Amino acid sequence: MKILERYTLRAYLAPLVWCLMIFIGMYLIIDLLGHLDEILRYKVPPALLAIYYGTMTPLVFVQVAPFACLMATLYTLGNLNRHQELMAMRASGIGPWAIVRPLIWMGILMSMAVLGINETTAPQAALITNSIKENHLEKPSDPKKPHRIIKTIEHLATYGSGHTLLYAKTFDPVEKKMEGVVILQQGQDFHVQRKITAESAVWTGSSWRFLNGTILSFNSRGETVGRPVPFDAKIISAGDRPEILAKADSQAAFMNSRDLYRYTQHLRGIGKGTLRKLQVDLFAKPAAAFSCLVLILIGIPYSIQPVRGGGTVLGLSLGLGVGLAFYGINALTIALGKGGWLPPIVAAWAAPLAFAAYGAKMTWRRLA
Repeated sequence: MKILERYTLRAYLAPLVWCLMIFIGMYLIIDLLGHLDEILRYKVPPALLAIYYGTMTPLVFVQVAPFACLMATLYTLGNLNRHQELMAMRASGIGPWAIVRPLIWMGILMSMAVLGINETTAPQAALITNSIKENHLEKPSDPKKPHRIIKTIEHLATYGSGHTLLYAKTFDPVEKKMEGVVILQQGQDFHVQRKITAESAVWTGSSWRFLNGTILSFNSRGETVGRPVPFDAKIISAGDRPEILAKADSQAAFMNSRDLYRYTQHLRGIGKGTLRKLQVDLFAKPAAAFSCLVLILIGIPYSIQPVRGGGTVLGLSLGLGVGLAFYGINALTIALGKGGWLPPIVAAWAAPLAFAAYGAKMTWRRLA
């Protein structure tokens, strides 16, 4: 690595670390203040709080890392530009990409770090923080009146213990009822052994009671065995408790890409609405990590503005505006993908690739 590249890299690392520390610290403090009343009311042990916020830290890191990269880029290059150091580099014959190459390499490394945390630490950390939050920080004021979830979930699909796949056309967490239920019970080799269909299901307090359905059995070759067995009402050990099923839409946060891919394979041919959402989440995991490099490419051209006439402040404002626009458009395309308006891979990668190309083009124009 050349001397100027080391110089630029050192100038970039300090604000990057400070931005990460400030953003993570602010997030944790805001969360602590938001739960302070519950912490005092339920007398949550300090050791448990340490575990909660310790496991939350990597989750916060992957969220704030892209914006920290943007802020550090705007500050570092803006400072070099303000002191005419970029002009001196260009005057000495250094090419535009050689100047920003250390920042681009840092963007790649940060993206790899975010992806690595998302694939290894984040799923388990999300499970731990979610468990502590539910069991210790969000207890209902009256244990006899559980928290009511108003939203009715459409096209619910979950893969539970015992290799059992449950699909429901609609699920009402408040009434604890399901409509249009299909259950596939699989063996160890994942071949379907029984298919159970029911018009509806009602939670009895300990298990699900299925109404007006049929049971169809299959052999190891996938051929039906006997005739469908109808039933009016039957208690079947399938499906988790209603409060767990209500979180089916957030299961992607508790899985890495490999597990999420396997999960989507189990859902093929059933629950297309849920499958589409999970496929968007699957493609969005690497795309979210790529956002670190994207925001660095966005920040580079806007940090290099004419020093006179308030150009530095204008560049900082424009860079922040474009960065926020990226977050907004990315959220919009993901929502369109989950709603069926865009293919999953397009929904996840459209904004990152478009803004990366835009940032690279603007950087070339600014430094050429």
